[in-house]
Amino acid sequence: MSNPNPIRKALRRGLRRILTYLSRWALKKHKPQIIAVVGEGKTGIAREAIYRVLKRGKCPVRRNIEAPDAEFVLPLIILGTEEYPRSCLGWVKILLRSLGQLLFRPPYKHLLVLEIGYSNKEIFDYFWELTRPSTLIICGDAPYLSKDQKAKETIRIKETDDLKPHLKGAIKVAKRFKIDEKTAKKSLANFSLPTARIQILTAKAGGLIVDATHQYYPPSEKSLDEVLEALPGKKIFFTPGQLPELEVKKGEVGVILGQKKKMWPILLELVKTPWFTSP
Repeated sequence: MSNPNPIRKALRRGLRRILTYLSRWALKKHKPQIIAVVGEGKTGIAREAIYRVLKRGKCPVRRNIEAPDAEFVLPLIILGTEEYPRSCLGWVKILLRSLGQLLFRPPYKHLLVLEIGYSNKEIFDYFWELTRPSTLIICGDAPYLSKDQKAKETIRIKETDDLKPHLKGAIKVAKRFKIDEKTAKKSLANFSLPTARIQILTAKAGGLIVDATHQYYPPSEKSLDEVLEALPGKKIFFTPGQLPELEVKKGEVGVILGQKKKMWPILLELVKTPWFTSP
């Protein structure tokens, strides 16, 4: 196997260190209460339900929306950014803005609902050490949790075919933060997940349209491939400026692709590469 590109490796290591330093500074300064959602079950649903009920409280709350095991997603949400920057200039702006806020903004009380995904144990341990959650939500099994990875309060959610256990778990979290059950249930009355980045629509001419223009950065090419493999029919690719609604006929699948390579190529590879690589 060839050695990793030394420039790419240095960039990844440097950006990781900067984000880690700024994130730890932010956590030390603001001391947010962190609710971590982990497990092999429907963690995204639990995260979103908890976020919905906590929004009813008096304390501001943020959560990570997508790709919980992506390389920089948790440090970015700790610093107040919900998406990967799409250019080198975007990264520079975020780092400078975060530094300015840490230097001049007064401490503020808030909550963080963090879905910590699992891609390998080393990365998970790093995220755990960085966040040190006070409340732990476990959806289904979580065999990768070490014995010493505990929180002051742990809520286990049993995985079933419906969402009732996840909503009940969110209500338990709400009670912990002094939000009454009636208010929590009201906030979950019309519960739905955020809009998917890859949407499947029906074309006016009878075919299907896969809208992949808003993929998360780094782009989830594997997710898109899985969607296309599941849809039978001839695949026709379009750019965002084209309108396939009238062109995609029955038995065809129109795919609208976004500008996936807007990032500087080296930086794009940087955020797609695992944090921890063997020397």
